[in-house]
Amino acid sequence: MSEGKSRGGFFVARTELAEAIAERLSLDPLMGSPSGLMLAAPRRTGKSTFLRRDLLPVLEARGDHPVLVDLWSDRKADPGQLIADALAAEIAALPTPAERAARALPIKSISIGGLRAEIGGVKEGRSLTLTDALLEIGARAKSDVVFIIDEAQQAVTSEAGLDAMFALKAARDAMNQRPEGARLFVLCTGSNRDGLAGLVSTNQQPFYGARVEDFPTLGRPYVEALVAAINPRLAEDNKLDPEDVAQAFDLLGHRPEKLVEVVQQHAAWLPGSAGLRRSLQERADELRARVWDQYGSDFDALTEGQRAVLEVLIRDGADFAPFHEKTLARIGAISGRKTSAQAVQKALDALREKQLVWRPGRGRYALEDPDMKGWLLARMQGV
Repeated sequence: MSEGKSRGGFFVARTELAEAIAERLSLDPLMGSPSGLMLAAPRRTGKSTFLRRDLLPVLEARGDHPVLVDLWSDRKADPGQLIADALAAEIAALPTPAERAARALPIKSISIGGLRAEIGGVKEGRSLTLTDALLEIGARAKSDVVFIIDEAQQAVTSEAGLDAMFALKAARDAMNQRPEGARLFVLCTGSNRDGLAGLVSTNQQPFYGARVEDFPTLGRPYVEALVAAINPRLAEDNKLDPEDVAQAFDLLGHRPEKLVEVVQQHAAWLPGSAGLRRSLQERADELRARVWDQYGSDFDALTEGQRAVLEVLIRDGADFAPFHEKTLARIGAISGRKTSAQAVQKALDALREKQLVWRPGRGRYALEDPDMKGWLLARMQGV
């Protein structure tokens, strides 16, 4: 593990973890993940940074050709379109010498379901399916392809997105079952474990056979590297103790940005580790509130009806049945007024627009950020 400091922020590399994940992207039936690797981690815990700054360089060093698409890069775009656009951009970046000389590609677009991504090739060029596109990338790169989808749970929110995931499975099978040629390995990451499970849970889902695993969050090595970087700049009576910082990191849900904020505050304004230790002992809830502040702001901006719907959804989890008579009665009791299926649907639409709730399937709703459950239950209990 190495650390880096730049204007982009403090960064601790996790090369060993990246190498371990890369090793699992293989057809080995014992140590590999031939059905696809699914990794879940809470939001803002460093998952996306790890993919870009740790995993991609390791894959490239191994001779693999990684393709990364973030389904949260444009929340208004259809996930299927984002996947098609990523593949189109990748092919456009891999011209053959002849194509480079002619300044034209024989491929004009990629189609996924009813969606289309233009590549900019000649008018009479081919239009590729997702499978064709991945075969083409493997042939052009002359190496195995690792297709990485960050926030992959978003794929199930649209028909085209789900079609793309089924097409990705078909491409994986087509490339990995042939006797020679580039192979395809799939890595899906997400901040919603239940959402990722929607890709693997039954034989009607595209990656049935894979299992969702916890992505390792940053731990003690990150804490010690941060303390080692800050302490030389502090007076002897103001230095931070790694044990205190580690306890704060646990309270903050292993979110590096929040930890840096807390450490900077105690380094600049409060009495170093002594102040941090006092915060941990006397005001632990204030540290936790740093993560939860946004939840409170979002919740307070909702109408009574929207709050009631959100509360019942959080309490019921996967069993949430929004239009059942008993559910409507509970929502009405919380909001203090009788409600209807139409009113609940309107509230759910508003919660989706505010990015608090998402719809993994018709008639199914779930929290966008699962950590909000702990915040709301604590608020209800007066914690």
